[in-house]
Amino acid sequence: MIRSTTEIFHALRDRGVGEEDVVAILVAPNSPEMLTARYAAHLLGSTVCYLRSTNPGTSSTILPLDHQIQILRDTAASTVYADAENAQRALELSEGIGGLPVTRVDGTGHDAASRADAPQAAPWDPSTVGVIGFTSGSTGRPKGIRLSGQVWNGGVRGMVAADRAAEDVRLLVTTPLSHTVGTMADAALALGGEVHLHEHFDAGQFTKTVEESAISWTFMATVQLFQLLDHLEELGAHDLESAGLSSLKRLIYSGSAAAPARIAQAVRILGLILVQAYGTSESGRITSLKREEHLDPWLSTTVGRPFGEVEVVVGDLVSGAPVPTGEVGQVRVRSPHLMDGYTGDPELTAQVLRDGWYYTGDIGYCDEKGYLHLLGRVAEVVKVDGVKVHPLVVEREILSLPGIRHAAVYGVQDRDGSEHIHAALVCDPAAEVETESIRTHIAESLSVLHAPEKITILSALPLNDNGKPDKLRLRLLEA
Repeated sequence: MIRSTTEIFHALRDRGVGEEDVVAILVAPNSPEMLTARYAAHLLGSTVCYLRSTNPGTSSTILPLDHQIQILRDTAASTVYADAENAQRALELSEGIGGLPVTRVDGTGHDAASRADAPQAAPWDPSTVGVIGFTSGSTGRPKGIRLSGQVWNGGVRGMVAADRAAEDVRLLVTTPLSHTVGTMADAALALGGEVHLHEHFDAGQFTKTVEESAISWTFMATVQLFQLLDHLEELGAHDLESAGLSSLKRLIYSGSAAAPARIAQAVRILGLILVQAYGTSESGRITSLKREEHLDPWLSTTVGRPFGEVEVVVGDLVSGAPVPTGEVGQVRVRSPHLMDGYTGDPELTAQVLRDGWYYTGDIGYCDEKGYLHLLGRVAEVVKVDGVKVHPLVVEREILSLPGIRHAAVYGVQDRDGSEHIHAALVCDPAAEVETESIRTHIAESLSVLHAPEKITILSALPLNDNGKPDKLRLRLLEA
């Protein structure tokens, strides 16, 4: 890793990259160069962004050329750093943006004189932007989230502090290093541990690697945790040892709200290794549900309590004024982990960053013990006969039923503009699931208005660029 970082450092320096320049990284998914190229750029005082994908859950979805060109324009990138696998695409990007330089390491190294004349690492300025992390916007156009060096390192320090006494840290990475797990990889290395890299998540390959390499840490999207549970259930595994996962000490999951029934299943099989994290790319970490808290069925309906350095307020959806404990509103956050803003979009930045607070767009409430309950997104609330229905509440109730593996609940408008609740489910192939029984259960446990008018059984749920159920696609399939 040191050699790779050094070689890339020299290649970027020879290209003229320096302080406050932006290096766009285009390499194989979860290649070690995802890390070493970032380290090399930071030694030069430069910022990095990643071009391959905006999906935090999987690297399999590659950004189209025009989106990659837009990222290069938005960031005013100085060069594209590419490996051999992506050399041709890098040339296409270079041509598309008017001859932007492409930087590569050819493996031949630099001569002694070049190395002797190499400048020292640039002075560390924690206030400068270290990473511009791109996520998919609501229109599909990538939006760049500007994270300062101190914000990125704050996330790393938080991970290190949580496991400072950990020994033989071995992290298995299956989600893109360009997103959340990147700080975990830095923390594992800072603790003197190992980082094992997979291009994508596969439940079978995951269990094999954990067993063979004695993996102790991992991170996955909530939907991937459910896929792992499905796999272990098919294998007949009933605990960590029978699953071949006895070395795992910490499994962090995040990305979408977890269904209590499935989390209870995870606790039965995996035991007290689960940590639920809630946060956003814009705000960093917000809350955590700790290992022992997973034993309480009531707490498993929450996303935990805020970290010590994070302040959470639930505000009225109209006025923004703080609401009393137990009342529903929009979640906003103030913490040292907030982004600087969106690249090239001051209007959107002003909408979500106000007076030092980040407005998450999530709806929820805090209970009397300080635990945060999420009910969904502001934009996803469905008004059925004048009553606001939160799809997440319905999803959780459906997932409490036997034979249901995954659920997506969403609103559909008819020609008159009236909204209706629909659901798409993935079921256990061995189970007999009757949609009418599901509707009856929801009507009795929640209300008639919560009961989906239409329920579709699918073999798999489509996922969006954020690795979550793609409800827009599900609506279009019904059009």
